[in-house]
Amino acid sequence: MKTFEGDTSLTFHYHMQTSSEDKTAALTVIIYSELHVYDKVLFQIQGNHGTSWKRATVSCLPAGTYQLAFVATHGLQFLSDIALDEIHLIPGPFCKGYPKGNFH
Repeated sequence: MKTFEGDTSLTFHYHMQTSSEDKTAALTVIIYSELHVYDKVLFQIQGNHGTSWKRATVSCLPAGTYQLAFVATHGLQFLSDIALDEIHLIPGPFCKGYPKGNFH
């Protein structure tokens, strides 16, 4: 569990390669409250995203105490691949005017 002040962004790189017909592979970022009273999906992608690394940012994490979880659901094909790298929580005064939990 970590307490967030509400002015923090999450950045990470992901690699997600699946076969074109495999629609079950997914990468999801979820927050769980301290007593698991609620959960909220902050980021989710599915399917094939190619052979190169991609960068994702979740701007302005909501304030509160919660667990941040990365959930990778492997596809049905043997050659499916999901990986994470360079995970950073970045505090800063850049969240004014952005909706909470905005991702790109």
